[in-house]
This record gives sequence, C-alpha cells and structure tokens, in this order.
Amino acid sequence: MAQQIQEFCTNNKPLDEPVGSKEDGRKEGVEEKDKKSEITESTEVVSVQEGQGVTVESAEAEGDFEAKYEEPPTSSPLHRARRSRRTGLATVEMQNIMPELAHVEQEQDGSRPRRRRKADIIKNKVQQSSNKAQTRFGDQLMVDRCPDCKTVLEQYDEETLSLCIVCMGTFIHREPAMAAPYLLDMLQSVARIAGHGPYTWQTDGKLIIPGNAVSVARQFLRCTLHQLSPNGIFPQLFQSTIEESDFMSTMANALMDFNDLNCYAPLQFLLEGLNAKKNLPSEAIPQLLTNLAQYMECIPLETTSPTWAGILSQFETFFRKLLPAMPNPCDITGVMKIMMAILKIPGVTAAKAILDPFSKMLSFIIQNCSIKLQQLVDICALCNRAFLKERDKLFLCRAVVFELVQAIKFKIALPDENILLLVQFVCIDAGGTIATTFSDNDDLGSLYNPQTQTLTSTSASECMKQHLSECVEFIADMHTLTKVKNNMKGSSPNLNEDTLGNQLKSGVAQFIALEFTKGNGRENRAINRYLPWLYHPPSTMQQGPKEFIDCISHIRLLSWLLLGSLTHTAIMQGSGSIVCQPIPLEASQYIADHVLVIMTGFAEQSKASVLHMSSLFHAFILCQLWTMYCESAATSHPTGSEGHAAACSTIMDFWGRVTPGILQLLSHSKVLAEMVNLHFLSLMEALQECSSTVLCKLFALWGPVLYVYHNQLPGHLQVRLQTCQNWKPPTKTKDEAAQKSSMLLTWLKRLQFKLGQIEVQSSAATQFYTV
Repeated sequence: MAQQIQEFCTNNKPLDEPVGSKEDGRKEGVEEKDKKSEITESTEVVSVQEGQGVTVESAEAEGDFEAKYEEPPTSSPLHRARRSRRTGLATVEMQNIMPELAHVEQEQDGSRPRRRRKADIIKNKVQQSSNKAQTRFGDQLMVDRCPDCKTVLEQYDEETLSLCIVCMGTFIHREPAMAAPYLLDMLQSVARIAGHGPYTWQTDGKLIIPGNAVSVARQFLRCTLHQLSPNGIFPQLFQSTIEESDFMSTMANALMDFNDLNCYAPLQFLLEGLNAKKNLPSEAIPQLLTNLAQYMECIPLETTSPTWAGILSQFETFFRKLLPAMPNPCDITGVMKIMMAILKIPGVTAAKAILDPFSKMLSFIIQNCSIKLQQLVDICALCNRAFLKERDKLFLCRAVVFELVQAIKFKIALPDENILLLVQFVCIDAGGTIATTFSDNDDLGSLYNPQTQTLTSTSASECMKQHLSECVEFIADMHTLTKVKNNMKGSSPNLNEDTLGNQLKSGVAQFIALEFTKGNGRENRAINRYLPWLYHPPSTMQQGPKEFIDCISHIRLLSWLLLGSLTHTAIMQGSGSIVCQPIPLEASQYIADHVLVIMTGFAEQSKASVLHMSSLFHAFILCQLWTMYCESAATSHPTGSEGHAAACSTIMDFWGRVTPGILQLLSHSKVLAEMVNLHFLSLMEALQECSSTVLCKLFALWGPVLYVYHNQLPGHLQVRLQTCQNWKPPTKTKDEAAQKSSMLLTWLKRLQFKLGQIEVQSSAATQFYTV
C-alpha cells in the first residue's frame, strides 16, 4: 500500500490502476486530453481514505466514467478547478428537467458559445405566460379586491382552511413562546372563520362536522384557550384591542358546551389575575371594561351555575380596586353594563356586600362622568327586583337620590346634564317628566309609561319623598338661580346660566306637585304640612313690611308649583296615570287674598327695595297661572259635569275678588296706572296665546279697566288691545287637545324663563324688570 501511495504521488496515477502500466496511462491521458474539448462540464471529487489510497471520480454528461489525467507540464501554472453552483440537483438531472439548459447560444461578438442560464430561461417563460394571459383576457381583467385595503381576495376550500388551522394549533401547542407575538391575530382570524359560516345552520355551536372549517376553528379556540388559561391569557386578552367585533360572542359560543373550560371560566381566570395585582392598570381600564361588558352580554346569566358564587366574590374585590383606578373623565358605558349583568345573576341575592362598591361607583359616575338615564333606571330597577329586604332593594336608588339632594343643597357640584337627568329620574318614577327645551340629551325627553312602570319601578320617588322639605326650600329660595349659576360647570353646549336654573326649578316643582297630589287626600295633609300659610293669609290689619315680603315669597312658591303642575299636564296630555292638581280648587279664595295683599300694599311698599318692586309682577304671574290651572282642571272633566262647572265657577269667583284690588291700585297715580295697565295687558295676551275661554268671557269686563285712569290709551297699548279684541279662537280639529297642549307648553317655557330672570335680578338687587 505504501508503494501505491508513492507511485500516485510521483506519477499522479490512480490507485485503482495496476502498478507498472505507465504506457497505458499515458495513452489514456492523451485520449482524455482530446475529449476535454468535447466535454462541457465535469465534477471531480477527490477522496483520500485512510489505509486505502486516493481515488478520483468524474461524472460526464452522458454518464459516469473514470478519468485519467496526464501530468501537467512544469511550465504552465496550476489553477484550481471552478466548482459548480449547488442547486440541489445534478447537472444532468437539471438538463433532463429543463432541456433548454443543454442548448448552447452563440454570443453576438462570435467569440465562443455560451450555455443559457437557468434565470434567463425562467424569465422568458414568465414573459411568455404573461403575453398569453394578455392576449387571452385583454387589458381589463376583473378581480375581487378588498374594499378597504385593495388586496386581491382569494378563495380556499374547507379542507385547506382546516389544515391551516390545524397547523396553527400545532404551532401554538409545541412552541407557545414563539407563537405568543402572533397569538391575538391568530385568535381573531380563526374566530372570524368560526363565527361566519356560509350556512345558517352552522351558527349552532353544538354541531361538529368532520372536515368542516367552522368546527375545526371552534375546536382550535377551545384547545388554545384551555392550554394557555393557566398562563394568564384571559387578563391579556381582555386588555387588548380586539378589531373583530364578533370575537367575544364567538368565543362564548365555542366554550358553551366545552366541559373542560366552560363559558364562565374566563371570568374566573380574568378576575383572579386582575385581583392578584396590587393596582389595576389605569391605561387599560376602558378597553378592559368594554371587552368584559361585551363578553358578559354573550353568555347566559340566568343559569344557576355553581361557579357564580366564586365569580361574584371576585367581582366585589374587583370593583373595590376599580374605583381608585378609574380615569376621570371616561366612558362608563362598559362598567354600567357590567353592573346590570351582575344584578341579573340569580345568586346575587347572597352577595349583598357587592352593593357597597356599586353605590360608590354610581356616586363617582354621577359626579364626574356623563351618564345615560336608561342605564341608571335599569340598574336601580334590577336592584329593586333582585333583593328581598327593603334596605337592599333601595340601596342603589338611595345613593342616587342622595347625590341629587346634596346637589340641590349646593354641597356638591354635579355636571349640568347629570343634575337634570337625576331630576328626570325622580320625576319619571313619580309619574311625570320634565320639559327639555335647552338640552340635547335624548334621555331627558323620556316620558312616563304607565304600562312599563310596574316592570321598571325604581322607588326613586319613595326615597325622594323623605327630602320633600329640602325640595320646597329649593324652589322657594330667591337666590337659588344665582347659586346654580355660580356652580355651573358649562359641560353642555345647550345649557347656559340663564336656562339651567329654570329647568331645575321647573323639574323639582313638578315632582313636588305630584307628591302633593298623592299626599293630599281628603284632608289635604301635604298642603297643611308643607304650606301651612296657604289657608291663613295676612289680614288687612296685619299688613306690614314683613308680612308683605312673606306674601311675595308665598306667591313665588305657588307660581312655581302651578307651573310644574301645568307642565306635567301639557306634556302628558291626559295620558298619565295621575291628574296633577297639588292645590285644591277650594283654596282659590285664599290665593286671591294673597294677591290682594300685594295690590293693596304695593303703593306704599314698592319703593322699599327691589324685591318689593317685583311683587306686582309675581302677583299678575300668579293670576295667569291660576286661571290656566282652573281651566285645565275643567277640561279634565266632561262638559256639563259637576267638576267642570265647579272649576269654571272657581275662575269667576277668583277674578271677582281680584278685580276690585286692581281698580283700587289704578286710582293711586298715573305712574302706577301705567304700570298696572302694562301688566294687565300682558295677562290678556298670555291668555290669548293659550286659547283661554276665560278671555272671551271676561274681555267685556277687563276692557274698561284699562281706561279707568286714562281717557285714551297710548298708541302701542291701543294696538295691543285691538289685537286681543280681534282675536278669534282657533277652529276645532281632531288634534285639538294636542294643539292646545303644545301652545300651553310653549307659553309655560317662556313664562318659566321670565320667572327665572326676575328672581336673578331680585337676588342681584337690579332695578330692571321686563314686563
């Protein structure tokens, strides 16, 4: 063997040739040298084996054969042979697959031929295929594209989609760490397939069809969520922004019949993961609440699952941690929906401790966020229906009413829309609704519905009834509107400092009027308790500065009560469950006595202060309101009935008592006569605007009153009086009641604004009043 290696090193002779055949080797070397011009490409592999020597193998284009090499001349330099490019296939195999590779092209300069490259061949094939496509389809080719991103839409069969989902599931199962960055996109993509089957019967999650992509996608969701649930996938999933709108419903349907991970288990894992943290992430709270509320809407809540007890205890801890982490302000739609969903759970009766964080959350929302009336009503109604004890039933409603009471006492400042919404919340439960002229909130226009009142009873009026005295003080205080203006936050573009206070007073007055109507009974207990002065007006001998100011305050309070009552009548149009009449018609003579106190004492007391100067305005406003109040009471009874006749006679008796006081005031001086004429003419125009029948009956009596001091009225007063005289009542139509209610409501809104402006001016001691 050593002799063979020495022979190869000296003669460059293959080891497989017998030793001593030099002439044969030289001949074969010459023949090989002649063949080199014909062979285009060869591959040489030299291997040296230990103890066996060196062998040289060559592969030719026609086949494999042994190559003998001649010893190179010593004068020519040795060059290393160029290795062929590794393509994964041998050259012969590539030429068999692509015959074009064996074709030799002649260079343009004619130097030497060159074999065609593989890249050139592929490029030519692509160009040929594109040319064929252009000649076949033309320039305008219609393809389906996504309307958003303009991507060409592709279609795949059920089997392909199923295999893709299986591949993703295998990838997540074997390499969860590598799949984590793409996990959310995978879940959303698969959920899109699982929730949007091509057939309607595929929406039923209980049907498992072999080879069906929808069934495979649902199984992927089950297995993936079950595998990663101990690793905290649910806290991360619920805090992520999910673009697929139906993802939560699809996930809930997929887990509905999965015993290893039912649809309630994600709530348990989520709450446990969040409660284990010291503080909740504030930046992720809105997205977390939105996703959680959406998921709870997709699962059945009325079932008696044994897991509810643990979930409710976790929710209690979660809400206690949630309140300090809530951003201010924020969208609270999600948290309100979560609270409503929890109150629908049958086992919430045993979890009374959850009401305390709920009440604190409601207080935070009312004080800082924008709320919706329907959500507030639903939460309080569900609480009233879910619990058995009276204290638990009214727990949340009392928290809401407490915020309203604190606001009307001016101990806290609520957003403008919220305080009006709370007044509406109380009025609806009492059987009424406020007029929302200056608000863009649709919830404030909600009407009382007697058909659904028993189903959605919140007992807000029962809770507010305990604070009725505070409500009376609120509308009786002359400085209320000024305080409201100072506490106004300006959060609503349609509410300003001149309208918010009027709306509040009108709404609170309507609630008081409804409660007085319910509590009067035969003995008028509510009137005797809250208005004890009504049946005891000051006599002529008792009239002094103090009695005069008290009488002004009483007249203002009566005006607001009557305005609230008439507002309820105009809005409800007789469809309400209660006829709002807080002041009995029998009190007409006492109201007339209060007006006479102002008429007889105005000449002496009017110059004492600004408040005294506004007394005549308040007296005539009360006369207008009482006239329309009695007339609306008459229309509530059939024509010719005893109630209708009693209401009409009450009006005549009232004006029979008040008119002598007006005539007495006209005889004092020219200045007072002009002032009284202006107020009296404004009263006639107001009754005309409301289409009052009293104006037609008493116009013959009231016309000469204006000429008591003046033989001829000034030109502008004469025109106004002539307009009233030429007025004709509107013709009766089918919607006469609705038309009159609309006109009455318009007049009440204008009168409400005037009352508010006079009170603000009186509070600020301004000597300017609009008549």
